[in-house]
Amino acid sequence: MNKIERVTSALNNEEVDRLPFSFWYHFGLQHTDPEKHAETEVEFYRAYDLDFLKVMNDFPYPLPEGLSSLQTEDDWNRLEVHESGDPCWSKPLAVVSLINTQIGAEALFIDTIFSPWTVARRLAGSNGLTHALERFAETVQSAMERIAQSLANYASESISRGSSGIFYSLGAASEDVMSAEAYETWGRPFDLKVLAGAMSGRFNVLHIHGGRIHFEQAANYPAHAFNWSHHATPPDLARGREICGRAVMGGINEAVITRLSPQEVTNQIRQTVDECGTKGLIIGPGCSVPTDTPVLHLRSVKITLDALARR
Repeated sequence: MNKIERVTSALNNEEVDRLPFSFWYHFGLQHTDPEKHAETEVEFYRAYDLDFLKVMNDFPYPLPEGLSSLQTEDDWNRLEVHESGDPCWSKPLAVVSLINTQIGAEALFIDTIFSPWTVARRLAGSNGLTHALERFAETVQSAMERIAQSLANYASESISRGSSGIFYSLGAASEDVMSAEAYETWGRPFDLKVLAGAMSGRFNVLHIHGGRIHFEQAANYPAHAFNWSHHATPPDLARGREICGRAVMGGINEAVITRLSPQEVTNQIRQTVDECGTKGLIIGPGCSVPTDTPVLHLRSVKITLDALARR
C-alpha cells in the first residue's frame, strides 16, 4: 500500500499492510516565513517516513488592530468574523499550499485548529476569561460564535488549498476545565460549528484534549478518527473505538516518552496492537510529543510497525 491507501484503509476499518503512524510536536514556526515553515514540516515528515503529516498551526488568532489581548468588554465586542480569504489567514494558508505542492500527491496532511474555547482562553488568559464570564457572559458567548465561524471559514479554505482535513483540538471537553453540563453551553455549539466548516475533508481527526475527558459527549461528532491521551484518561483505545464507531489514534504515551527506552516505546505499541487488533487503528501519541524526544525513540515507531507487519 502507499501512504494514502494505508491511512484511508485504517479510517475505513479495513485491513492494512502495516499499521499507519505519525507523531508531531510544536516547532514554534509561527514567526517564520511560510516557505521555512513548510520546508521544516516536510523535512520532518520525510525524516521519519510518516504515513501522514499533522501540520502544526501555531499561528495566533487574528485580533483587531491595536489589541494584543482581550481585557475589556469592548475588546470582546470588537472581535469580528474573518472570511476564508481575509489577509489575516495568508501565512497559515500559504503554508498549506506549499506543503500540498510538495507532498500532496503522496500523503495525506491535516491542518491543526484549536477550539474557540482554547482561542478565547489564549486571547484573554485563563483569569481574564474567568473574569469576563463572571461579568459579561453573553458578550463572551457572542464573541465565541464569531471565533467559531471564523475558524470554520479557515478550515474550509485550508481544505480547498489541499489539506486532507483538520486536526481539531477540543480544549473544553474535560472535567478539569468544566463540567459536562457546562460543556454543552461553552463547548459543543462552537465545536460543531467549526467541524461543519471541515465537512469536505476526507481525514478529520478529533483530538479531545486533557484529563477526565467528556468522551461520550463528543463521540458523535463528525470526524473520521478520534485521538486522546488514553494512557492518562479513560476510555482506553479499544473502548473508545467501540463508543465512537470510528478509527482511533494512539498507542504512544507522549507524557513519558522522553523517560522511556526505545524498547519501552516498542512495548507500548505492541501492547496496543495486542489489545486493539489491526483494524481501525492509527499509531500515534495522545498529544504532541516533547520537542526533546530522542530521535531513536521516534525512529523506533516505524521499526516496530514494520516488524509487526512481518509476523
